[in-house]
Amino acid sequence: AYAVETACDKHGWILGYTVHPGNEHDSRTFKALYDKISKLNPQMVVADAGYKTPAIAHQLSEDGIQPLFPYTRPKTKEGFFGKHEFAYDEYYDCYICPGAHILTYSTTNRNGYKEYKSCGEHHVWEEYMEVAEDIRHTIGNRQIYQLRKETIERIFGTAKEQHGFRYTQYVGKARMEMKAGLTFACMN
Repeated sequence: AYAVETACDKHGWILGYTVHPGNEHDSRTFKALYDKISKLNPQMVVADAGYKTPAIAHQLSEDGIQPLFPYTRPKTKEGFFGKHEFAYDEYYDCYICPGAHILTYSTTNRNGYKEYKSCGEHHVWEEYMEVAEDIRHTIGNRQIYQLRKETIERIFGTAKEQHGFRYTQYVGKARMEMKAGLTFACMN
């Protein structure tokens, strides 16, 4: 099966799409779709929870695009401290954990994560996610996110119910790309 990722504007016009194997997560396939729509110079990208990752928030912020993601529950494992329990000290550029340990900046790894360490291994890189959260809490952005269900979700629903996108009907990625391109052109 294949997954078709779609981008549209606030009026419901389909701006771009990509086709990927169905077993790939949205956060891993975002780059291909983003490369297509970034040429249109968007000011804001409103995405669902599957795209809410630090890497995507970093990419959008660095390109001057406001990322607007939904609220997601904290994903802290049992027995570990939650992100909200750490306190950041800007003056010393360090984090203080609830266990009274100081986590100092160590390095930035290949994935762009800032690593803060104490005696154990602690990884903290949330500055771009915090910017995205600030954007989410900005007055008016909640209403913008709620408009998503009237645009992109409507396109998904129409594609699934009226154009057979609920299941893969063709074998091969090239055939699925052809079907998606023709269908989305007709829908526009």
